Amino acid sequence: MDQKIHNILFVTNDLAFEKRLNESLQACFDVWKIEFARSTSDALTMLSQKQFDSIITDINVAGMDGFQFLNIVSQMNPGVVRFAFSDSRVSHQTIRSTNLVHQMIPRNGSIDNLFTIVERVCCLRDRLLDPQLRNIITSIKTLPSVPLLYNRLVRELDSDNASSQAIGEIISQDPAMTSKILQLVNSAFFGLPDNVSNPQRAVSLLGFNTIKALVLGIHIFAQYQGQSNRFISIERMWKHSLVVSNLSFKIAREIGLNSQDQEDTRIAGVLHDTGKLLFFNIPGFFQKVIPGKNGIMTIESEYNVLKTTHEEMGAYLLGMWGLPNVILEAVAFHHHPAKVISNKTEIVTALHIANGLVTMCERDMEMNIEPYLDMPYVEKLGLTKKMDEWVSEAKVLVRTT
Repeated sequence: MDQKIHNILFVTNDLAFEKRLNESLQACFDVWKIEFARSTSDALTMLSQKQFDSIITDINVAGMDGFQFLNIVSQMNPGVVRFAFSDSRVSHQTIRSTNLVHQMIPRNGSIDNLFTIVERVCCLRDRLLDPQLRNIITSIKTLPSVPLLYNRLVRELDSDNASSQAIGEIISQDPAMTSKILQLVNSAFFGLPDNVSNPQRAVSLLGFNTIKALVLGIHIFAQYQGQSNRFISIERMWKHSLVVSNLSFKIAREIGLNSQDQEDTRIAGVLHDTGKLLFFNIPGFFQKVIPGKNGIMTIESEYNVLKTTHEEMGAYLLGMWGLPNVILEAVAFHHHPAKVISNKTEIVTALHIANGLVTMCERDMEMNIEPYLDMPYVEKLGLTKKMDEWVSEAKVLVRTT
């Protein structure tokens, strides 16, 4: 299938910046059709006349206040993915608090990085086949937000002098998050031999990326606390996510992934079912679901209602938040690993096996693996010989977490 051409609208009245973008992005013209607007009024006129996939704007641009402009865009065409260039004159907290920007992009960053961020989100957006659903997701006012703490961690990690001490101090400024992280770190989930009493120690033991994943996961699930129904229990879903994260990390290590890929697999495990949370934001969804065996909502029953699944929805949301491509890919295909096109499939493989085995241990007393895994895919990779060992580990984790 030919790759879709994405229509991208840049809004800036900085002519030198426009020239730099136009020249630097020429290599992308086979997949991007780029247009420029030099004022917000011009941009709104263009948006009324043509369908754009994404808008990327300066916060300070001729015409009107940038936030007022983005608010109009979100109402006028909620399906457009909204990016804004970072501006030192406007704080990240102010930008995030508006819920109008899906992601910030460094104004002076590399063009390759800009292209990767925008194209990744647009491609994942394309996977949401139902335009109405796409509009619902991008216009939900209560869409889970990225915690300010997470943004501060990312900025600190991007600095030249990032350290466990500095990261721990940032976390310690949020007492509720500190308590939850320490409770989790000292649980059987991590199996650490000594008690951890402060976030600095937690960071040094677990690593920056794992702490980031925990901060993000704890925050997201907390926003839905108390909204459980007959299909989804938030408490059980959080436990499931932690167990899958732990087992996928073990599998990643055993199949020879490097340390970075192991950490990415753990993060993907924590966040793999994030898309299910969005079901609570879609009016009438649970009433339309026809459950499968034992009253369980299956991925097939999700698709029958929405023409998409929690895989794509979760990856789409996480893409808006700027998580790495490998994590988005793992989340988007954790039920269907054979559909991955890239040549780097180990992370989605580990996540697929972990999710399948943990789900089996939670539901199936007979321990019949086949309904929970893509067995031809697993057999092709020569991993069936490890299955008994991983099932045993899954049982222990489900029982003790």
